[in-house]
Order: sequence, then structure tokens, then C-alpha cells
Amino acid sequence: MALSTAQRASYSRDHHSKIPFLTEPRHLAGPGDPRHVTHALLAAGWSITSAPGDPRTVLTGPAQARHQLVLDPLSTSYWQIESADWSWCASFGRMVPAEIVAGFTDHLIAGTPRSGVGLWARMEKAGWSVEQRPDGTREARSPRPHQIRAELVKVYEENPEQTAWRVEALQEYGGTPAWHMWISGAIPEHLLDGLAEQLVTTAPVVRGMYDPESHGARQEPSGLTPEQAVEAHFARVDAFDRRARSHRRTRPAVSLPAPTAPSAPASVSLR
Repeated sequence: MALSTAQRASYSRDHHSKIPFLTEPRHLAGPGDPRHVTHALLAAGWSITSAPGDPRTVLTGPAQARHQLVLDPLSTSYWQIESADWSWCASFGRMVPAEIVAGFTDHLIAGTPRSGVGLWARMEKAGWSVEQRPDGTREARSPRPHQIRAELVKVYEENPEQTAWRVEALQEYGGTPAWHMWISGAIPEHLLDGLAEQLVTTAPVVRGMYDPESHGARQEPSGLTPEQAVEAHFARVDAFDRRARSHRRTRPAVSLPAPTAPSAPASVSLR
């Protein structure tokens, strides 16, 4: 469904006084506005299904793909996404930039086919080091100094076929990672590919000047006005809305069987 007037006004009001700055490296730019993700989902036909008063925001996909996203400010897994059939799940910490989360969710709602590049090949092409471990798992690290570590790990030693993705943004001088994500189950390849595309890109993201959550990131003027930054957000959202409308118009109609007349009970005379 298209965003409501109130939703658009709320976003515009929150950003009208923020001077847009280009911020890099993007993975240390801070979480940004979660509506970069949720507005796109709503425009693509998802619905808010959380109960009034619930501190969590729950979004559920359309009838043909009832995936679910939970935005939980009380959990370390700030973003939680589950497939409709529970065959996979993904969680992202609060400090994961919304643009990186959108690499996963944009491909989820668009059903984008695989690019053919391959996850590990995409990382190697971007200059990441990739290590093949003796047990068949792998680890990839982005170039220094601000590294991202992505690894495919075994969930249970007794079941080597069950693996999961763990991705962390490492601090330059050690210590607790700046953020983490965990993805397990039968993840469709195009979702991982979309996520990897956002992880390896070096393009800066837009944040407000002196954003207090842009830890370790550099900022420089973007040349955009606040109004232009807001317009760019809604242009992205409206593109998903147009795609969803086009899909609904071109989707073939479902043929339903013709209704049959009910048979009369044996005790009723038709004469």
C-alpha cells in the first residue's frame, strides 16, 4: 500500500532540519532511519500487524508471501526477519546501517533473481580476502583498517550440513564488534547476494551532520538540501509502490470453481 499522508509528513518533519552529509565508511555510519527499510516494505504491500501499544513494530508481507519483520527496540536483535514457512531467519543488530539491511529486504520484496556473480566471488572482486577452511566453511574479510568479517559457520558440530552466516563489523583496535548479524536456514541465494552487494560497496551514505551514532565515520557536505534528501527517500519508496501496483495489474486472475446449488435435506419435500 502507498504511504499515508501522515507517514510522509512524519518523515519530512523529522528530517527537515537535518543537514545531509556524506558519511563513510558506510558500515560505521550508524543505523540511520529505519524507515529506509520499513517505508519500502509498506509501499510494496506489507502491513503493520503489531498490536496497539506494543513497543515492537511488526510488519507482515502480502498474502502470497507472508514473511514477517519485527523491529524490536528492546532486543539485541533489533531487526528480526522470518520466512513465511520458517525455513530461514535473519537478525541484525541495532547499529547495522539501514542501507545494509535494505540490501536483504529489497531483494526479499522484489524477488530479484541472482546476479550470477556469486557471494564469495563478489567479495573477492571487491578486494576482500577469502579463506577456505578445512571443514568446508569459509571466512571473508574486507580491507583494513575498518574490517567487516563474514563467515559461514556450522550451527551444530553433529550436523555439518546445517550452517549459518555470521557477519561482524570489527573495531580497528579490537574489542567488541560495532555490530553483528546472524542468518540461518535455507536462505535464498538472491537475498545473500543483495546483502553482499551492500556490504562490499564503498559508496558513502547520507546522515545528518554530526550524527552522534556515526562512530568512527568521516563526514563531508553532500551538497543536498534537507528537502532534496527527503525527496530522494520518497522517490525510492514510490518506485516500490509503482512496482507493486504493476505486479497487481499483471498478475493473472485466479479461476474459482462455479458454485453448486445446495442439495435439499432428505426430510424436505420439493413438491
